Amino acid sequence: METNLDIGTPAAWWRWARQWRQNQLVDSIDRIAVLEHVHDAGQLAPRYAFMIVMSCGIAMLGLLQNSVAVIIGAMLISPLMGPIVQLGMGLATFELRSIRESLVTLATGVLLALAIAVLIVWMSPLKAATSEILARTEPTFFDLLVAVFSGLAGAYATVTRKGETIVGVAIATALMPPLAVVGYGIAVGNGSIAGGAAFLFMTNLLAIALSVTIVARWYGFGGADTPKQTAWQAIMIVASFVLLSIPLGLALKRIALQSQTELTVRATLDAAANQAGGRVSALRVDNAADGVAVDVVMMLPSHVGGLESRLQAQLAARTSQPVSLRLREVLTADDASIARQQGTLAQLKRSVLALEDAESARSQRLQAAQAQQARISAALLPYLGRLQRSSDDSRWELWLAPDARVSIARARRIETDINAARSQEDDALLVIPALQALPVIAMGAPRENDAGPDAAQRGMLDAQAWALQRWRAAGVDAVLATADDAQATAWEQALRAAMAAHQVSVATVSRIRDGEAHLQLALPSD
Repeated sequence: METNLDIGTPAAWWRWARQWRQNQLVDSIDRIAVLEHVHDAGQLAPRYAFMIVMSCGIAMLGLLQNSVAVIIGAMLISPLMGPIVQLGMGLATFELRSIRESLVTLATGVLLALAIAVLIVWMSPLKAATSEILARTEPTFFDLLVAVFSGLAGAYATVTRKGETIVGVAIATALMPPLAVVGYGIAVGNGSIAGGAAFLFMTNLLAIALSVTIVARWYGFGGADTPKQTAWQAIMIVASFVLLSIPLGLALKRIALQSQTELTVRATLDAAANQAGGRVSALRVDNAADGVAVDVVMMLPSHVGGLESRLQAQLAARTSQPVSLRLREVLTADDASIARQQGTLAQLKRSVLALEDAESARSQRLQAAQAQQARISAALLPYLGRLQRSSDDSRWELWLAPDARVSIARARRIETDINAARSQEDDALLVIPALQALPVIAMGAPRENDAGPDAAQRGMLDAQAWALQRWRAAGVDAVLATADDAQATAWEQALRAAMAAHQVSVATVSRIRDGEAHLQLALPSD
């Protein structure tokens, strides 16, 4: 009876657990063989350097191509498990030499990996940051879990000597792609990408190493396995362990805060979406030094006015941080709304078709009228004259027909009006009046102190000079009928000035003193 009571006490269960651990775990391990194997796997050797370069090179190419398959191929050959397990085992056994060797091996591998990653990015035409690259610029809680589980599995496989190769792939999953992204950030000069990836790499590295330490201690590895150590070495190793734990603790705190912020943001947005009868389709939350950036897509049955500003205020109050919210609404509808929309669209389509038919009919009528107008214009043009291009193809020429009976003044007005109305792209029009007798210009009685032509008379004189120019007359004969010598002199001067303005010479000027005062111009007779 007392024995049963003794077995049921916590102390008895504790003694049983310690005995089970000693028999099933600690005593079942060949400790010397494990330590030798860990030491050999963590050595800096040519094979290690070569495989580091190959693995990081493949990973970098996969990241630039955004190819998950190529990235997985890089993990299959990564040799990072050896020195990390040696580091964790050295921390567990308080062996300073093992820690030092593993750190040298790791540092050498990191430098080689960064060098090949930078070289590949410099030589590659692909330098855009892909989604696979951006996904490794900031540690998340799930990244940390992957590292911890990888470290636990790696330590177990090393101690039990089972499945080390497969576990090495898991460890490379947490380390090699972030290390390649650090090289990418250095190559393109992006400190944000390089810093974020380096933080992820160091967080995963420490998580894996400390996980290995925990498993090694669980299997009984400790100070007794390194009899040559001194008290100072043990103190330094413990201090190193504590120092390594500090950045990991800070990372855990940061990840926890980010996770808490994301949960708060998601809960707030889900509640707002449910209240509006919709749901959150996509969400991205980024923590920055100046606050929280939220990008969300909501599926809503209808637009909700002022939703973005209201949610931004709520998120800022609940997270106690400045929040920058970008809300994109995607409107959905139920069957009744869809039916109404389809009916409206059908009616709108009928209206559009009716308008198109009316516009088509109007366009056809307009085209028919234009065609008819063109035919009438073509039929009427011969009665007016002949329209043709000039010999140098620089302008249009309208040769007026004699039957059209267009006066010189009217012909000149046609040329002036058409050229004034033409656009800059249109060619000029030159009107050539039909050969005809030049009309007599009545001079009238001489005015006081002015015996020359008035404005109307000058216009008639200039029109006749224009006609002579169009006829390409070499000269002109003039008859001045006036008894007033001053008037005759003034008109002759006006005549010569008008003709000179149109490059027409005055051949002869005859003077008669009988009859009404007038000016008669005529082409010279041969």
